[in-house]
Amino acid sequence: MSSVPVGSLCQYCKGINVETISQPGGHAHAHSLAVIQQSAQQGCALCGWFITLTWSREIDNEMREVEPPTSAGRQSTDRFHVRPVGPGYLGQSHICLTDETGEYQTTGLEVCRLEGDLAPDDCPIPVCRALSDTASPETQETALSWLKQCEVEHDCNNLSIPGPNNTYVLPGRLVDLRSFTPTTPIIRLVESFSLPGNITNTPGFYSTLSYCWGISPFYNTTSANLTSSLTQIPFNILPQTFKDAFLITTQLGTPFIWIDALCIIQNSLHDWEIESAKMPYIYSLSRFCIAADATAVAEGGCFNNHNHSSQHPRRKEATPLIIPSILASTSQISRLYIYPRHHHSTNSQAPISDAPISTRGWCFQERILSPRTLHYTAGQLYWECRQDFKSEDLITNTQGQPWGTMPGALAQLYDPTFRPEHVVRTWYKSIVAPYSRRSLTKETDRLPAIGGVARVYAHLLSQAENRIRNAETQTWVEGWVERLKVKQYDLVENSAYIAGIWGHQIGHGLSWRRRKGTKKPVAGHERKRTNTFSWVSVDGPVEHFYGYIEATRLVKWNVSLLNPLDPFGGVGECEITLEGNVIEGKLGYYHHGDANAGEWRVFVDIPPDGELDHGTVDIGSVDIDEETDELADVKASNGLVVRDVWILATSMRNTLDVYALVLVQTVEDDGKVRYQRLGLLWIKSPGRMPVAGRAPRHTYRGVTCRNTCPLCSSMVDSHGKEFHYKTLALLQMNRDEAFQQIVIV
Repeated sequence: MSSVPVGSLCQYCKGINVETISQPGGHAHAHSLAVIQQSAQQGCALCGWFITLTWSREIDNEMREVEPPTSAGRQSTDRFHVRPVGPGYLGQSHICLTDETGEYQTTGLEVCRLEGDLAPDDCPIPVCRALSDTASPETQETALSWLKQCEVEHDCNNLSIPGPNNTYVLPGRLVDLRSFTPTTPIIRLVESFSLPGNITNTPGFYSTLSYCWGISPFYNTTSANLTSSLTQIPFNILPQTFKDAFLITTQLGTPFIWIDALCIIQNSLHDWEIESAKMPYIYSLSRFCIAADATAVAEGGCFNNHNHSSQHPRRKEATPLIIPSILASTSQISRLYIYPRHHHSTNSQAPISDAPISTRGWCFQERILSPRTLHYTAGQLYWECRQDFKSEDLITNTQGQPWGTMPGALAQLYDPTFRPEHVVRTWYKSIVAPYSRRSLTKETDRLPAIGGVARVYAHLLSQAENRIRNAETQTWVEGWVERLKVKQYDLVENSAYIAGIWGHQIGHGLSWRRRKGTKKPVAGHERKRTNTFSWVSVDGPVEHFYGYIEATRLVKWNVSLLNPLDPFGGVGECEITLEGNVIEGKLGYYHHGDANAGEWRVFVDIPPDGELDHGTVDIGSVDIDEETDELADVKASNGLVVRDVWILATSMRNTLDVYALVLVQTVEDDGKVRYQRLGLLWIKSPGRMPVAGRAPRHTYRGVTCRNTCPLCSSMVDSHGKEFHYKTLALLQMNRDEAFQQIVIV
């Protein structure tokens, strides 16, 4: 950290220290904002922050309108004061510029004092720590203290999922570090079954490593070198990240470590299938995980004293303003550290979320499943467990309070009040949405790389369902009502996992689309889409929409597992049979007066009903999953109708807002009719349906409507109920003949 020379501060800021801002009223500053603004223009960094970092411009304007005090005996320097206020967002104090009444104040700056500096006993300023490189003894001591505190005060390891028949699932192999020292780095592979029970029966006797492989090859375990690795692994030719992880693990008193490249035979599909199925147990039962956030390649190392500049650009973090001063009471130096508020509060996890491993798919579940993670970033060391998040400089410290971390989010699902729908909803919102933004070297890994988390969710979903069925803590009436609610779900296995979606609330799982603004595959580079009902069938980020009312039901399903040992791993071609309202329609494309602007829309025919004759109604726009060559040709033409489609309602937000799948029919080799998904349709209520550009909304009696036909206005039937053309479309969707079973592949 670099210090700002005292001479660069204005006369009003030079006297700021832990004593002056801790006294009643704080440190006396300038008499007007105009003076402070002038000081900022002349180069005073702190005055510059006071002027620019405010919560609202309105407060700033109000402060400018207040005249300096003119009463007898008052000094002009009494007008504004600098004092700490807090606690802040993370329990830290803020430093603010305030008027004498305290009614108006600026905010936006966090303040702390350096560890070891003297301060008054009642000083409200929190302590921060000067950083060294993350390979230093000081960092090692900090990591060890965090680990011991968590093991004593938290229950982070108690949230592990049980193995089959409540067994303790071990990795097949581990790297044995019992003979490792920095001067004699002797390591070898060891098979877990060969270890004595006093070791393997103790949870957390090994660590794990989360890192980026990179594109350059490095030493890993193969069938050819497995035997020699069980005797000794050649340390000198290993990538630097592995070497650093060995050192960290032994320094923290842990005798073994699991690293995928060394503990799984890389050229054995059979071994990979066995060990990859153990992923949720391997990470969740470890003592801690080492995250190599500082580099994008295995050769980069964990510590920030290595040269990572060639691997990835380091994130530019705000430099703190350090104000050194001599305390009047002790004549000793004391330092204040002042930061822009957003740097260490709302953006405190940015060094982790911006790290290279946070873009990789496999690393996603490693972070979620690990009970504790030590993040070795390019700036400093961070701690993350299921109950806390800390930084080495002590500025980010939640002090054991709940925190929005990834492993902490998983811990919340163990809440006994969580219902099955809560579990399912968090799967799509907190797991699928962020995971789908990450990249994978092999697209076939998309389900296996999240399979460990899926296994945990299956356990949580089963627990939540059992709580409702048992209803042990409820009266018999409440229990009867709860069991009645889930009886409808007993027709299928709710915890069924089908290519990334759950049987429970299947309508929610089907109501997804590509995230807006993401790049779609270019027509002409088509690939065969399988399992089109699932978000896994498209590349890139997706988002799910939640309807409060399920509009379809899962009847049966067929899942083709690529790894028979892992029901949460990769799959081949699957199919699901759904029961719901299916209506025929047409898919069309509207041009909005611009060759590059337009949207896909769906039309349905409304049969004669009362006073309304036959009409073709536009019921909403469609988010297309992937634009095929056929769709691209139609889009380029001026044609309106593309092809016949079928619409299956999946869920409803209310009686007029419906999410639905747009499907096309295919005839398989066995002669059976099946359906494939084209996209997601949102049938919006009339109040949500503005006319888009120049696009006509529908035709009525063969004439293009411009919002003037009877279908566009509310009408009253013989029962006095108001109808709208979209209401009529929904009535059509609920006709008896529209309720049927279809198979989607």
